[in-house]
Amino acid sequence: MSDGNAALQAQIDRLHKLSTLGARTAPELARELEREIKAQIARGEGPDGKPWPLTKDGKQALQHAAKSLTVAAVGADTIVVRIAGVEARHHLGHVRGGIVRQIIPTRGIPDPLVRVIQRVLAESFQQTMRGAA
Repeated sequence: MSDGNAALQAQIDRLHKLSTLGARTAPELARELEREIKAQIARGEGPDGKPWPLTKDGKQALQHAAKSLTVAAVGADTIVVRIAGVEARHHLGHVRGGIVRQIIPTRGIPDPLVRVIQRVLAESFQQTMRGAA
């Protein structure tokens, strides 16, 4: 009977740990979102996965925009994504030509980033429930 009680207590402890899942996962989530956004930049895509318009010369735009990207976990439930410098003006279309090349999401969370969030949270959930976290 004591083995059963120990197993039950272990399960209860794991369930209690779920209350801190967000705080424990936030730094990893920020790293994975940054990795995905940088990959999108490298492919010349906006956060929704749609390609940016090419430059006048027919080249991929904003090839170095990843250097101006920062992604950070702030507390347990906030991830801040920021683009700075001239890339921010391109993001908004406030450059000569007025072409918008969105770099970071501004309304809602696009599907490619939702998938990253779901994957990271699911992995953390599974680790917690296995007793590994």
